[in-house]
Amino acid sequence: MKKSLTFLLSTLVSLTLWGQPSKEYITVYAQPDHSDWVYELSEEAHFTLYAIKENSLMPNIEIEYSYGPEKLDPIYTGKVTTDKNGFAKIKVKGRKEPGFTTVKVWTNHNGKKYQNMTNIGYEPYEIEPTTTLPEDFKEFWDNELAKAAKVPMLTRVEYVAEQSDDKVDVYNVRVQSYKHGNYIYGVLSVPKSEGKKAAILRLPGAAVRSFSGPNSLAYEGFIVFEIGVHGIPVDHDPEMYRALSSGPLGGYATIGLEDKNTFYYKRVYLGCVRAIDYLCSREDVDSERIAVYGGSQGGMLSIVTAALDKRVSAMVCYFPAFCDVTGYYYGRSGGWPHLFRNKNESNIEAKIETSKYYDTVNFARFVEIEGFYTWGFNDIVCCPTSTFSAYNVITAPKKLELIRDAGHWVYPEYVKEWTKWLKEKLSVN
Repeated sequence: MKKSLTFLLSTLVSLTLWGQPSKEYITVYAQPDHSDWVYELSEEAHFTLYAIKENSLMPNIEIEYSYGPEKLDPIYTGKVTTDKNGFAKIKVKGRKEPGFTTVKVWTNHNGKKYQNMTNIGYEPYEIEPTTTLPEDFKEFWDNELAKAAKVPMLTRVEYVAEQSDDKVDVYNVRVQSYKHGNYIYGVLSVPKSEGKKAAILRLPGAAVRSFSGPNSLAYEGFIVFEIGVHGIPVDHDPEMYRALSSGPLGGYATIGLEDKNTFYYKRVYLGCVRAIDYLCSREDVDSERIAVYGGSQGGMLSIVTAALDKRVSAMVCYFPAFCDVTGYYYGRSGGWPHLFRNKNESNIEAKIETSKYYDTVNFARFVEIEGFYTWGFNDIVCCPTSTFSAYNVITAPKKLELIRDAGHWVYPEYVKEWTKWLKEKLSVN
C-alpha cells in the first residue's frame, strides 16, 4: 500500500510540471460575474478584482489589468484602486466570434510584482478549427500503418525485481517499431492476479526523461504499459536525458516539419500503434479492453492512437497538445508547441501543410470510442481555444470535465474520477 501511494503521488506531481503555481505572499484575483466563466457573443463581462495577503483582502491598493484575445496582445490596459472593503470593478468587452478572452491582473508591493490571470470563454463549444483535413489524410496513415505492420516486433522483456512488489510485477520492455532497428521502450506494470486483464497504454507528456514502475494504475487492476517516444531506453541515468534534451532532441516537436515523411512525430505516432500491438500479443491482456491515457503530449497521443487503432476501446485525455497549431497563422491562439507565430519564417507553407497530417484536430475527426476529457480555462500551454477546437469535431460519445481555474495541471480529485470511469468502462473490479 505504501508503494502504491508513493507512485500515485509521483503521478500527481508529474501532472504539475508545466505550470502548477506556488503559493505567493500576495495573490491577485480577477473574478468573472458568470460562475461558469462562459458568455454569449458580444456580451460584456463584469469582473471583480481583489488581492489577498495573509488571508485578508487588501483595501486601497492599485491593481493594473489588461484584456484581449487569448495568447495574443491585449486590446486594453487600465488600472483601478480597491475600495475600503478590498474590491474593485471592471468591464470587459465581449467577443464577436467564439473563443477566449484573457484578463490579466497585477499589483506591485515592496518592489515585487504579483500577477494572475483568468480566461473566460465565449461560446467555446462553437469554436471551429483553423486547420483543414488533407484529402489523402486517411490514405497516408493507412499506408504507413500497413508498412509498419510488416516489421516484426522482436520483443525484449526484462524483469525489474527492485521495482516489483507483492502486488505488481515490473518489466522493462523493448519492441521494434515501424522500421527495422527503430524501437519503442517502456515500463510494463502487471498486477499479480489470475486471468486476462484490461490494459492501459500510458502516454507521456513532452519531455526527454526516464520512466520507472510500478504505475499506480496497476494497483487498480490494469496492466499498464508506459512508453517513451524517443526511441531510447527509459531506464538510464538522468544525465543522459538532460544531455539529449539540451542537445539533439532539443525542440524535437519541430524536427523535420518541412515534410510529412520526415516530421519527428511520424515515428512517435506509429510507435504508439506498435505499443498496442505489443499489448495485444500478451496472453494476460484482454484485447477487447484496452485504453489510452495521457495529458499534454500524452493527451495528443491518446487521441491519435484512438483514431489510428480500432483496438482501443476507451480514452482518458487531459489538455491535449498539438491541437489546431495553425491558429496563430490565422490570428488567434494555437496549441502547443505554438507554431507559426512568425508568418515570415522559412518554408512556412510546407510546414503548415505537414502540420495538417499531424494535428490532433484531424485525428479527433476519426475518433469512434468514448472518451473522458479534462482541461482548465487558465491553461497557457495547451490553451482552451486549441483544445476546444479538437473536442468540438469529435462525434463519438464524449465527456468533458472542465476545471476552470486550472492551468496545465489537474486536481487529484479528477485523477480519482478518471480511474473510476476507466474501471467502470473496462469492467475492472
